[in-house]
Amino acid sequence: MRKTLAILSLAGAGAFASQAHAQSTTTAPAPIATAKPSTTSYVTGDTPLRDIKKPQGLSYGITLSANVNVASNKSVVGQIEGNSVLFGASALGSINYLRDRHEWLNTGSLAETWSRTPAIDTFVKSNDVLNVDSLYNYFLREWTGPFLRAAVQSAILRTQRITSGQTTYVNSETGALSSASRFNLSDSFQPFTLNESTGWFFQPIRSDVLNAYGRIGLGGRHTWADGARAITDEDDERGVVYTVLKDVHQAGAELFGGIDGKAVQGSLLYNLGISALFPFANNDDQDRSIAKLTKIGVQAAAGMKVTSWLSVNYQLKVIRDIQLVDAIQVQNALLLSISYTASSATPDKPKTDAELAKERIAALESALQTAEERAAAAEQRLNSSTYPTGTPEPAPQLEPPAAPPVQAPATTVPPATNVTPVPPPAPVTPAPQP
Repeated sequence: MRKTLAILSLAGAGAFASQAHAQSTTTAPAPIATAKPSTTSYVTGDTPLRDIKKPQGLSYGITLSANVNVASNKSVVGQIEGNSVLFGASALGSINYLRDRHEWLNTGSLAETWSRTPAIDTFVKSNDVLNVDSLYNYFLREWTGPFLRAAVQSAILRTQRITSGQTTYVNSETGALSSASRFNLSDSFQPFTLNESTGWFFQPIRSDVLNAYGRIGLGGRHTWADGARAITDEDDERGVVYTVLKDVHQAGAELFGGIDGKAVQGSLLYNLGISALFPFANNDDQDRSIAKLTKIGVQAAAGMKVTSWLSVNYQLKVIRDIQLVDAIQVQNALLLSISYTASSATPDKPKTDAELAKERIAALESALQTAEERAAAAEQRLNSSTYPTGTPEPAPQLEPPAAPPVQAPATTVPPATNVTPVPPPAPVTPAPQP
């Protein structure tokens, strides 16, 4: 029990530190589903999944996760007096469609985290991110084809930077100073980012242990953030420096490469993705070069499933988006999650070509044997029918031709021996008439 509580406290502390740092950036990390790294609009890491052995039609899945950390200190040396609470929840859902060469993947996720410490005696939002992604793949081959993709990312609640006392804030452009204990960073659904892209995908390596895939094409990105603020420097001697954001619109060439897979008999899931957008068309008012404005995103994630409902998840995200904010955004998250998962039926593991060929041969042999047995039974019924007495019935015979009439044989008297032959009678002379 103590070990479990220690793990919960460590995971909660790591998540709290990560989310506290995330307040200084323009976006929060995406939710981490149970033992499954998630994707974001910065790293388009949806894996093409076509397999002729997969069930055709619609499939779905949903994962609900929650985490909590509670600590209380009273007269403890080296600890802050009071109560600390961190709790969060996330939902990850998917609806996919597969039919022949067509694959349509749709995912949506929402993550919320709140914290309260003795120094700040109120609940503070430390993570709030909404992601919706739709990807269509057309498989000209088992591993390549054209694609279309659209994604949305935003925060659904207002974001504030809350401190225990009055803090001085400095505008990075005008140098204007202001002081507040609650400093507004953005409104609800701000920033709101829409990404769209089209091109060609490749998946040269496909297995449970490792998948490697990539995309090349044209992409567009639109971020509506006019008036939102981003913390860019917390160590300035004048105070905390912030930048007022503007809307960003870009279009150009897009590249992506990534890997994902499973290890430790499927208990460990991981992914790594890198994406880049070269904005040949943009609305930058400082006329900076394409190389300067190139947007780069790197994401790495790993999840270890402890039980069917408990997992440990880690995520790292690094973003270079100079046109939006002139700073490198780094985000870390470590969470121990309790989750519930529901999904459509999972198909059996695909069989190898050798196994399928063996099954086909066995099916043909079985069909041949059945046909031979039926032919033998039919022949036996034809030639070996029985009377009720059990005596075999003779085979039918053709009627023989009619026999010719029987003639009596001629009687021959053998000549007598030692017999004097009788002379013939003398002729009779008729008497004369008067």
